[in-house]
Amino acid sequence: MTAWRDHHHGCCNLDQLHCDEITVAMNWVIRTCQDIIRDHSHKTFWIPTGTATGAAPTTEDLIESARTDILSKLRRQIDGADAIISNAEHERTKRQG
Repeated sequence: MTAWRDHHHGCCNLDQLHCDEITVAMNWVIRTCQDIIRDHSHKTFWIPTGTATGAAPTTEDLIESARTDILSKLRRQIDGADAIISNAEHERTKRQG
C-alpha cells in the first residue's frame, strides 16, 4: 500500500511539474509577444525596422526586419514551449502505458 501511495504521489508531483513547466513556457510566449508589440508596432500595426539612412525600407529590408524582429523571436519561444509540451505528453504516455 505504501509503495502504491508513493508511486501515485510521484505521479501527482510529475503532473504538477508538467503544469508548472507548461505555464512558464506559455508565459514566455506571451511576454515575447508583448515585447514585440511594444518594440515593433504602433496601434497594433507593424513598424518595420528602417534602413540606416531613414529611407523607406526595401523588400529585402522588410524581409530582414520581419525575420529578425518578429519571426525568429516568436519561433524560438514557440519551439521551446512546444518541446516542453511534447516532453510532458511523452512522459505521460510512458507512465500510462
